[in-house]
Amino acid sequence: MSRPTYIFAGGGTGGHLYPALAVAEQLLDTRGDAAIVFACSNRPIDRRVLATLDYAMVPQPIRPLPKRLRSAPGFLLSWWQSRKLARTLLRDLKPAAVLGAGGFAAAPLVKEASKSGIRTAMLNPDAVPGKANRYLAKYVDVMFTQFDSTASGLAPETAARARTVGCPIRSGFAHADRSEAMDYFSLDPGRKTLLVNGGSQGAMTINVAVAMLADDLGEFADSWQMLHVTGLSQVTEVADPTPGQAIPSTVLNYCDRMDLAYAAADLALCRGGASTTAELAASGTPAIIMPYPYHADEHQRLNAATLEESGAAIICKDAADGPANARMLREHLIALLNDSDRIESMRTSSVSMAHPHAARDVADWMLKDTPVDSAAGHARSES
Repeated sequence: MSRPTYIFAGGGTGGHLYPALAVAEQLLDTRGDAAIVFACSNRPIDRRVLATLDYAMVPQPIRPLPKRLRSAPGFLLSWWQSRKLARTLLRDLKPAAVLGAGGFAAAPLVKEASKSGIRTAMLNPDAVPGKANRYLAKYVDVMFTQFDSTASGLAPETAARARTVGCPIRSGFAHADRSEAMDYFSLDPGRKTLLVNGGSQGAMTINVAVAMLADDLGEFADSWQMLHVTGLSQVTEVADPTPGQAIPSTVLNYCDRMDLAYAAADLALCRGGASTTAELAASGTPAIIMPYPYHADEHQRLNAATLEESGAAIICKDAADGPANARMLREHLIALLNDSDRIESMRTSSVSMAHPHAARDVADWMLKDTPVDSAAGHARSES
């Protein structure tokens, strides 16, 4: 019997890639002879995340849906090229299943797999499904979600295909060792750690707000330190760790070991991406969450709402203005740095929100030998 092949389609952001990687990890734990192929976007973040891993990587020429009419020809060409590439991959690899990781880069392969009668599924860990995922919902057998409410954002004829499992998280997040984390980042084990993280692309508004709070944070220089992940394309003005003048800081533009970053953290300041909120819960990290302010559907705020309602996090609005953000953040952050009891209570609440089996549930579906319905071209029994 030849080894089974599974294609993971999507990318463009860490939020799309990391849940898919968690499923791939679990799939290989269950079936070690499986071949994993990532059909990703051609953005730099995909190469950064996937290049060091032992998976086949196939960048697609697909572009995001254009906002301007003059960009339409380039998009249509990339769509045609990516559909052609998808047909070639499906013909040559004959995958047992295709899992869409979400976003524009998932579309060509998921649609072509659907047309070919191959079992297909999508990951949609955000509270509100995006345009690409709403479009692809009609082509998949299952839409795996993190929240029950996500189904209401799908068309009535596809909402029944939603299955709430949580957001797949790599196994290391629940078991990372604090001592190893301190050594890895050269942090002081005698201090508490504030983790500032804007996601794989960074968050300029958070970086600027933290820089403007340098004097306030300096008051905690004797007991706290900061691990600041600024993002690959971001610049920060975080002060140098000068004793007595500023909080000791380790500044990185990207972090390959976020499991250890959370293990080191006593408190996090971060965005509200679906993967981030799930990682907070999996690692039991209390957080102040500043949702990305430019999404019309406010899905990052909705992602974070469950953590806030449980007492695991505080949502602080991002006003997209440095001084305004610094004022609002100061109120929450300084109070928490002074309140160890509340931080510990938030940690307990955070742990209770974890979905530790999400990756396994998705991997089990991919591994299940479900026959294709010849009439409909899909195996809908899993929906």
